[in-house]
Formats: sequence, structure tokens, C-alpha cells
Amino acid sequence: WRIPGIPAVCVCGKGNSVDHTLVCGSGGCLIFGHGGVRDTDAAFLGEVCRGVGTEPGLVPVASSRAVSGGVGEGARLGISARGLWGPFRGTVFGVGVFHPGADSCKDRDIKSVCNRHEGVKGRECERRVIQVGGCGFAPLVCSALGGVAPRAHAFHRRIAELVAERADEGYRDVIGAVRTKLSFALLRGVLVSVRGSRGGSSRVRGLPVSDISFDLIPDGMT
Repeated sequence: WRIPGIPAVCVCGKGNSVDHTLVCGSGGCLIFGHGGVRDTDAAFLGEVCRGVGTEPGLVPVASSRAVSGGVGEGARLGISARGLWGPFRGTVFGVGVFHPGADSCKDRDIKSVCNRHEGVKGRECERRVIQVGGCGFAPLVCSALGGVAPRAHAFHRRIAELVAERADEGYRDVIGAVRTKLSFALLRGVLVSVRGSRGGSSRVRGLPVSDISFDLIPDGMT
């Protein structure tokens, strides 16, 4: 439906609507929403894992070890960490956020959409990460409107178990906090996509700082 207070036509040239704002890649709004989910999950991983990092680069593929995959050299994934599934076991997590109202998802039930997105993430990254990087791989797929795919659900349950054990808190309280923080991260992403500015900003060019006189009182007036 039409949203009051925003341009009728997006900067990409298409008509603006709720569905369009949640799939349009112009202006970096989708990247912001993706980053919010990534940082929320990384913060919880930091409580119970070692070596937590965001946007880890993939290990370069040597010609003798080339493997198939849908990601090129220089590609980056969502999060890396050690110790979630075992004391020294490293895992790379591919974060993905999809809009269930997108054309590719319409007329499909949410379960099949989640499974399809998990499969896409797996085909693109899993073999490369395991065979070349020597780590495990897990896709963390979420719906922009709330809800997570099965492997992301298992991930959040594992996080809650470890945090509850370490902090001596109840599991139900911790998993509730995890889901609440994730919901707010998704909500912030939706709000930025709907209300964020996608137009290019013109850079105002002024004098370099080195050429600015900070003596605001003219000579002879002191």
C-alpha cells in the first residue's frame, strides 16, 4: 500500500510501496537492516565464544584446491566464531534477511521460503567455507517481518543455552531476550527501509581547513 510522507516514485524509478521499500537495494537501506541482525547475533556470540568477528573474508582459493561455489574472491560473510558447537570448532555464519512479500516469495508458505533461502546460502558458501576455510558453515536466515528459518532457530537456542549456563539465568528468560533483541533489529531495518532516504547526497565543497582564518577579529580592531 502507499505510504504517506514519502515520494511516490523511488530513486530507482519504480513506484514506492511497502513491498518495494523492503526489497529495493538503492541507498544502502537493506545493508543497514542486514547489518543490524548480524551485529545482534555477533554480540550474543561474543558472550560465549572466542574469536568473534564480523564480515570475515573468505580464504583465497588456490588453483590446486579450487572448489565450486557462488561466491568470488574477496567476498565476505556475516560472522565468524569458535566454540559454539565445540571448544575449538570454528563456524562461519551467513546472515540473510528476506521480505516474504517479494515477488519471488509470493504464493509460497513461509516454511518453504525459509528453506529455499537456506538452500541458496548453502549452495553459495558452504562448500567453499568447509573445504577451503576448514570451518563449519551455518546460514542464519530471517524474515524482515519476523520469524527465522530452522537453522537460525537452532542457532539462537544454542546461544540461549550457553548464555543461560554461563550467567546462571533461566533458559526461558535468555531465549526471550535473544528473540526480543532480534525483533528490534529487524524492526529497525524495516523502519530505515521504509523511511530512509535513498537519494544521492551532493557534497558541499568549501575551503580546506588549512585555508580558513580562525582570527575572526580584523587587524586594527583589537
